[in-house]
Amino acid sequence: MPINKTCCLVNRNLYFYDFKSAYPRILNGIEWDFTNVDLTDKEGRNIQIGLAQRDNENLSSYLIETVTSLINYYVSRNGLKEEDIVVMQRDGFITKKQLLITDELMKLDFRGMIDLLIITTDRKKYLSVKDGVVDIKGVQNVYDSLFEIYNRFKNLNFFDKKILYSQLHAIRKSVFKIEDKKFFMIPFNDEIVVQSLNGPRIVSGEVAFSIKDIDKLKYYNHYFREFVESVFLETY
Repeated sequence: MPINKTCCLVNRNLYFYDFKSAYPRILNGIEWDFTNVDLTDKEGRNIQIGLAQRDNENLSSYLIETVTSLINYYVSRNGLKEEDIVVMQRDGFITKKQLLITDELMKLDFRGMIDLLIITTDRKKYLSVKDGVVDIKGVQNVYDSLFEIYNRFKNLNFFDKKILYSQLHAIRKSVFKIEDKKFFMIPFNDEIVVQSLNGPRIVSGEVAFSIKDIDKLKYYNHYFREFVESVFLETY
């Protein structure tokens, strides 16, 4: 997931393109045997293709190189420069410019507008908002409860700095005010882990720990701080 090294940390109104079902389409083009694969079952289909890649390094390399070549083709055909591509993904990319050519060779699908993209300063993680839905990439062990806080980023007011900085402060403050223990329960390898003041602990449920034992600063630093800092640095 290479992220542009020179673009702004906060980006708005970007275009997201990728190849829908890229590997199945490529394999179908070379008449791969799908006899025992239900193509309508996305999860099952992807598992079967993954197993085939595991057992056949040449197949895996072929799929990866084909998608990379297709992406490079569309980048070139649309005259995109390095600075136009904000995030390059395995089978698509997020760009500042709308593409005019997308239906040569294998069709490159327009997946929608990215309303907001916040990149961390290390250029390894980002928070995106698309159709009102927040997505997080590059942050380890993200789980559903965290979106109580992540969803606040989509309402940031970039037109009034006073309001914006107040919102950023409120995001930080809200993490430390949470009293619901479920928020801090991290699903991990079929177990539940919490970050306590004495380090990570495996717990059996809410009754197994006190909210006073939770290291809320560690949660804030790991999951939210870098996005808050990026917005502040970009707008200060």
